[in-house]
Amino acid sequence: MYERHRSTEPTPPPAPLGTRAELRSPSGVKIGDYVYRDGLFLRVADMRSAGTAAHRVLFFDGHPPWLMTAPTLTYRPIELA
Repeated sequence: MYERHRSTEPTPPPAPLGTRAELRSPSGVKIGDYVYRDGLFLRVADMRSAGTAAHRVLFFDGHPPWLMTAPTLTYRPIELA
């Protein structure tokens, strides 16, 4: 019988106003994007390569750095042309 897989990770709240959610690899994240960590939307203030394009160390204001090693749901501000 088929059993539905249930994720143990909590579902993040709706995206912050003026942003759009997208699953991005570590190499696709930009400064200014938001990441949902520890119950907060944290803005990426800076980042460094962690040896390869598949790993990035993300820095946030007032929060410890985080090593991003897999595609993650990120929130990018919507740019109006």
